Amino acid sequence: MRVFVAGATGVMGRALLPQLSAAGHEAIGLARSPEKLPLVEKLGARTARGDVLDAETLRRLIRETQPEAVVNLATAIPRTLRMSPKDWEANDRVRVEGTANLLAAAREAGVRLFVQNSFGYVYQPRGDQWIEEDAPLTSQDFRRSEVQAEEVARSGSIPATILRFGMLMAADAWHTEQTIAMLRRGLPSLVGAGDNYLSLIYAEDSARAILCALANSQAAAGQTFNVVDDEPVRMRDMLAYAARVLHTPPPRHIPPFLVKLSYGALALEVLTASYRISNARIKRTLGFAPRYPTYRETWAQIAQEVGSRDLTPSEELK
Repeated sequence: MRVFVAGATGVMGRALLPQLSAAGHEAIGLARSPEKLPLVEKLGARTARGDVLDAETLRRLIRETQPEAVVNLATAIPRTLRMSPKDWEANDRVRVEGTANLLAAAREAGVRLFVQNSFGYVYQPRGDQWIEEDAPLTSQDFRRSEVQAEEVARSGSIPATILRFGMLMAADAWHTEQTIAMLRRGLPSLVGAGDNYLSLIYAEDSARAILCALANSQAAAGQTFNVVDDEPVRMRDMLAYAARVLHTPPPRHIPPFLVKLSYGALALEVLTASYRISNARIKRTLGFAPRYPTYRETWAQIAQEVGSRDLTPSEELK
């Protein structure tokens, strides 16, 4: 299958392109800048230079490459804790306008499969309750674009597959690097009691889920699936285990009011939201089986990859 991948140089794209090639697919990776084209080639894909916000270029590229499937992984998530709704404006455009552009180009070129990435935070946080695909969605303003992107993907004539990924983990993911740097330097990383649930997915397993959707396109078409590991974990337990395998001091606590004072109410809301997400549907329907089924395997792998490599926390965290 010929697969056009938007967001090919992001964390998920870097995991996906080699797996597409290994599975016998022909991957075409979209990159916004010429500097990123060699990375796409190194990952085993054909290159296509363009931006999801450039509708005309997208139409030309997809018309020329004639993919059978389009996978949309494009995001512009801000790398900061001191976030405001304005910080998410670029991501909002990429998610809503970019998705619409990709879908229109795919439809014109006769593409038969469209895979749209989404994220578990489209749900309302539910404390200790399990979250399945029919759970209520968020009404938070700064996350509204993710819900809108899903609506755009579903609105086209191509029956889109929506994959809602958990917290994406990888040694080269920004938030993972920040967590490691904070633990190594003994900076406070555990907000309050840390009893909120996280649902993780290792980057390689996120790519496996996409391959499952491509391989089972009829079952996946028009469906929505949670893509998370098998065992949601409380924040305090995950950080304690990460500290153990990274050989750092135990995570230090920071009172919620200090997070709000230092980084704002939005950061506090993000850091304490609880998502206990179930992956039962994708396992049952598409046969998805994560290679890294819990936070333990994920963090053991990350610790092995980073070794003693120095990671510097953002200025705002120092």
